[in-house]
Amino acid sequence: MDPYLLLEKTKRLLYDEASKAGRSVLMRKLAGPPLSSGTLGPDDEKIAREQLKARESWFDPAPVKDYENAFADWNGSAHAFSFMGARVALSSCVHALGLKPGDEVIVPGYTCVVVPNAFHYAGVKVIYADIELETYGLNASALRAKITPDTKAVLLHHLYGLVCRDYEEIIAIAHERGLFVIEDCAQATGAKYKGRNVGNLGDVAIYSTERSKVFSTVEGGFATCNDPTFAQRLEEYRGMAPYPDVFRIEKELYNVIIDYNVDVSPERWWKGRLVGLALRNKVVVSTVREEENGVRPRHYGCRLPAPLAVIGLNQLAKVGRYNQERREVAREWDNWCDKAGYEKPLVVENSVPVFLRYPLLVEPEKKKDTLWGYRELGVKLGVWYKSNLHPVTSKVEGCPYADEAVRRCINFPTIRERS
Repeated sequence: MDPYLLLEKTKRLLYDEASKAGRSVLMRKLAGPPLSSGTLGPDDEKIAREQLKARESWFDPAPVKDYENAFADWNGSAHAFSFMGARVALSSCVHALGLKPGDEVIVPGYTCVVVPNAFHYAGVKVIYADIELETYGLNASALRAKITPDTKAVLLHHLYGLVCRDYEEIIAIAHERGLFVIEDCAQATGAKYKGRNVGNLGDVAIYSTERSKVFSTVEGGFATCNDPTFAQRLEEYRGMAPYPDVFRIEKELYNVIIDYNVDVSPERWWKGRLVGLALRNKVVVSTVREEENGVRPRHYGCRLPAPLAVIGLNQLAKVGRYNQERREVAREWDNWCDKAGYEKPLVVENSVPVFLRYPLLVEPEKKKDTLWGYRELGVKLGVWYKSNLHPVTSKVEGCPYADEAVRRCINFPTIRERS
């Protein structure tokens, strides 16, 4: 071979190897604590692989019943019913409360688009009310101003794992005006108020086990209640709900494997990319394009199948430990806020939050460019919510505090990086 060509080939080889090494170091440095799927472990990956080989049991109702009973006991609720998402659980609550086309429900103007969708699908009119900026919950004063003779229900939420500041006042207003209360606990599973888990003061409640929530079955959720009449209606809705097809169940199980290796594994800085590429055709997206456009997708409305219930049971056994870890990390962010001059989120008196994420109001430019989180803190910053109806760009009118949160609220991870 020509000596010049040999030299150039050797230089190119050395350059490529150096580049790979450099990228690996950079990827390891940028891995940081996970924002999603932080409670998944190698034990969950093992269960997913076992379940992929046990297709004959995918529609066995027994594991699902065990999971529902375990969650109800853990949550302090009389009844719990599982679905393929908190959004589906919310649709079951609409059914349970007997809400009809033309009825109005008041919803915070700072939420995920799937929340109003569940009402729209049933013909229920959504009225938005503003939030407060201490816990990002529904503002009781704004709620009062929005009630009309057509109002039948109010949805309050506990965002970021915090307990809503106006929790008791909202419940009192609803009782005073004869309104049903739906508690959205999708981000606050396990948070407590006066010794009880949130979700037990309202008429019905929803919880999420989607990959970005307190614990993960990739997709999934619960509807709970303590009233036997509502329980009968929730059970009726679940009885009408089909199971997802086998192709969907298979993808969900593969996504446990993907999420663990991409988001959590100590080796994710290199292994995550390989697994992600190998299983790229198996990836599921929680909110599909139809939902962003307000259209009910084909796979919407399903009950939870057995293999995801088995994973959920394993996750439920660990969630208390992880929620305690989140609270410990939140105290570290409290200290950082004190030093950096930022106001900490409010922990309501008599509450024990879970801090799914640690929310903070920063300068708008710091939300637009979150790379400072890597540079200064070594973490990836979350940007819930980038709009009033995340992730779509729809604007909600008359909610100035919600608009402020959209401009300024970022959130820090609260699960430690695994090593």
